Amino acid sequence: MTLPIGLMVTSCLLSGALIGCSTEKLNQANSNVSTLAGESTIADTIKNVIDNGKNSHDDLQNLKTQLEQQQQQLEMMNAEQQALQEQLKRQRVTLNIKPMANANAGRTAQGTASTAYIAFLEEENQFTDLETLAAKEVSVIPNRETSVTLSIPQDTRFIAIKVGLRYTKKRSQLLIPLDSLNFDGPLVLNIGACDVSIISGIDPERAPTFTTKLKYYQQPLVSCS
Repeated sequence: MTLPIGLMVTSCLLSGALIGCSTEKLNQANSNVSTLAGESTIADTIKNVIDNGKNSHDDLQNLKTQLEQQQQQLEMMNAEQQALQEQLKRQRVTLNIKPMANANAGRTAQGTASTAYIAFLEEENQFTDLETLAAKEVSVIPNRETSVTLSIPQDTRFIAIKVGLRYTKKRSQLLIPLDSLNFDGPLVLNIGACDVSIISGIDPERAPTFTTKLKYYQQPLVSCS
């Protein structure tokens, strides 16, 4: 039976003379201790490597999770910013008025100055009081383009425009739903001899019913009445 190393060493030291414990056994014991100590160090090193590898993997996973969370936050912030920009954009409208040389001329060849009334309405029945409710009056001079930007009041559903033409009334008044406007560009009006037409600024996909009515409304006139 092999004695425990510690016991062997102690035994040799205490009773070396009586038992005859040799230096060789002491050297063997020391060698065994060194071997065991070396094996313990190797095992600890391997364990540290494994633990470090696991920690590195966990760190990478944590970084990946953090990056994904930051990406989601950035996407949410971008969406909120775009929604805010869209909301701010819909709070103002730019109106470009382009009178022709014969604007308000009627059956004559000479254009005449007139006035455009612009109002923001909450209800359609307010259209009859357009001039009274007008937020802006713009002088219309033949062959002279005018641009005006207006703030849209809250709860507005329509922008109403009336140009004081001498020979026609129906063809010089427009009730435009805000939902039909394309806020990426100005609302552009053309003022002719006896009618008003929309050149651009309407999005047909947003208000197909209004677009259909507008197309019928803006058919060319045979003559001024």
